[in-house]
Amino acid sequence: MEKLKSKREGPAVNYPGMNILNRLLLFCLLPGCLAACEDASLENRSLVNILLIDAPGDFDEVWIEVLGVEVLPSGVRGSAENASWIDIPYQAASNTVRISDLVNDQRLLIGRAEIQSGTISGIRLRLGEEMYLVRDEIRIDLTPSSILEELLDLEVSIDVESGLSYDVYIDFDLAQSIQQSPGESFQLIPEIRAFVTDQTAAIRGTVVPRNLRPHIFAINNTDTLATLTESTGGFYLKGLPPTDYGIFIDAPSGYLDTAFRVSTKPDTVIALPNITLQPQNP
Repeated sequence: MEKLKSKREGPAVNYPGMNILNRLLLFCLLPGCLAACEDASLENRSLVNILLIDAPGDFDEVWIEVLGVEVLPSGVRGSAENASWIDIPYQAASNTVRISDLVNDQRLLIGRAEIQSGTISGIRLRLGEEMYLVRDEIRIDLTPSSILEELLDLEVSIDVESGLSYDVYIDFDLAQSIQQSPGESFQLIPEIRAFVTDQTAAIRGTVVPRNLRPHIFAINNTDTLATLTESTGGFYLKGLPPTDYGIFIDAPSGYLDTAFRVSTKPDTVIALPNITLQPQNP
């Protein structure tokens, strides 16, 4: 996390007969004091960067129109009652994003905003009407869930301190979000979560041979998170609640599955040695 600005103290000023408000206004108008007042305005502000990542499914490509995100920070003096949603639009030449590419180290910056410090209690991902997948070079339109907006509205509890910058990740699990209906139709039922890295753990590694693209599962007592390797064999599981995980690699046909255990801690990245999948009939 990086500092937004350092705090600077201005000189003390005292004028008899003036009330506190007038003194403050005069103080801010004095030469050399504008910077101090600007710094004072940052005392209860934080910067958030909203990033989109993906846990992909068994599709060649998945394209979804991303309009932006809304964030619900603390209100004035930390109260949730007077909090207001802040809209952060995604501004790009094209809002239709191939989110199936957002694996390993790849991520999409949706936008950033300065917000009231305290606790972020809500995040809403806003999607447009364009959504489809490509399988065997054939485009198949996705049918959105009837409760799409409800599924994109997350209750979270992310603490942000004043004067600091935070990366907030939205993880879009395509493998869980796209469900096949009878026939060749597919429905988008979003399965998403949000997290910051300084409160979670991560596991990264490389699977050899690099072109196999197996599924990688991280399994604990209460949850299972998954991803695929990308073209270089690399994978990166982010936003893991710090605990012990069973790592299971679901190998493709002709290779043996692999399993082992990993222990994680908050705000750490576990870098695994290369994982070599063994042939079934060496």
